[in-house]
Amino acid sequence: MEAKNINYNEEWLKGGLILAGVSILLTMLTYVIDVSLMVEWWFGVVSLLISMGLLIYLGINYRNDIGGILSYGDAFKFSFLVFFVSYVVGIIFQIALYTVIDPELPEIMKQLTVEKTVEMMEGFGLSDEALDAAIIGVEDGIDKATTPMGMIKSAPLGIFFLLFFSAISAIFIKRNPPVSDRIN
Repeated sequence: MEAKNINYNEEWLKGGLILAGVSILLTMLTYVIDVSLMVEWWFGVVSLLISMGLLIYLGINYRNDIGGILSYGDAFKFSFLVFFVSYVVGIIFQIALYTVIDPELPEIMKQLTVEKTVEMMEGFGLSDEALDAAIIGVEDGIDKATTPMGMIKSAPLGIFFLLFFSAISAIFIKRNPPVSDRIN
């Protein structure tokens, strides 16, 4: 395989913007179709799987463009940078969604999440006192998480998850040089 002359910074930036665009498109489609889907546990799993799949695809394309060999460390770095760009764009989009596009959405999300939480906890047979305490915690958490400052404050935890999923995706992206069994 012949390596192409590519700009590394352009590649991870382009990948991050593509990943962010797909995530924003998925969020907006869900928003338009049915907002209640956004609080379903499986929606987060599907979003993560789509993001991971796209990241691995972009990483393999990058690896092939540079000659087909990419160490785990370089694959990890590429994955993290792509995820980081997507994450930053995603935070900006979420701030716009919750403050400009639909300022009432945080309240709707809070109501839907409380309904899901009550449904789940009643299934566990929790007492009314425990249920009330859980509802207060959920409401407070959503109130904080949907403000611009709340999203920014949660960024360190988000970066930890970026590191974790970058480490996983790098496993699929890396390719070591072939090892010869010939003794020199």
